[in-house]
Amino acid sequence: MLFSAALALSFIACSVARPHSEEVRSIYADRTPKLYAQAEVQNPKLGIEAHLEFVGTKDGEPTFVKVRVLKGLTNDPALGGPFAYHIHTNPISPDGNCTKALAHHDPLNVTEGLICDPAFPQYCQTGDLSGKHGKLNGTTDGKIATFGYSDEYLRFFPETHSLLGRSIVIHSSNKTRLACGNITSFLDGTADILSRPTHKRSKFIKDYPTTAPIQPTPPIIPFNGTVMTDPAIIATLPYPLPVPALSLAEALNVKLETITHPVKFANTEQNITQPKEIKVDGSGPFSGWWDTIW
Repeated sequence: MLFSAALALSFIACSVARPHSEEVRSIYADRTPKLYAQAEVQNPKLGIEAHLEFVGTKDGEPTFVKVRVLKGLTNDPALGGPFAYHIHTNPISPDGNCTKALAHHDPLNVTEGLICDPAFPQYCQTGDLSGKHGKLNGTTDGKIATFGYSDEYLRFFPETHSLLGRSIVIHSSNKTRLACGNITSFLDGTADILSRPTHKRSKFIKDYPTTAPIQPTPPIIPFNGTVMTDPAIIATLPYPLPVPALSLAEALNVKLETITHPVKFANTEQNITQPKEIKVDGSGPFSGWWDTIW
């Protein structure tokens, strides 16, 4: 009898501790997930509601992103689809003002001047999810069924690169910010163990930009297809290519440094300083949700 009662209490405790997404364990069990975050993206006035989940490992596997639009993204031309969506550097303020998110998460300073090509994600802004994986196409009823993808450049750590403590913004085709929401996780204290938002500042991200950088214009397409652009053509582009990002498989952990080197762009060779990732040892600062829950 005592054993049965203890077993029941144990089962209840495990059930209570289960995170917001019930299916996460079954989906990711074979990948030994360690890191988890989510975002509720909303605009009550437009009736938009979407949910994103981020699951990472500590073995160099890509971060898995799951997206579901519950309502509001219709194919009405007035709404302005297809819809881009990005990770932005800053969290949304309590009043829901999407402009507080500032610019795209872009630790390697790719800028919006270089249009992302999915065939070359190492040259895309880290936070340009739709650039790397496709925009959201509106539907008649405004719902988009759950889909997911792996992103080998999206990181939970280090702080400079982390998706934690930031936000998601959905845009119309003219870049109007339609809906937004904070990325929350128990890893940085922005969510509790049940993945409920705590409405507290991130304990992991300490340094946020205070202004959005000025973006170069007009945007250009540095790549076109699956073959690397000829260096002679790259040298004619008005903006320099960034130093390419390291994938999670290449470097589980990185630190951000700078490199000053000669780069030819705008038909002129110039010495410029750019951000560059350096591989470092270590598997990051987090013990992981899976270790805590299961």
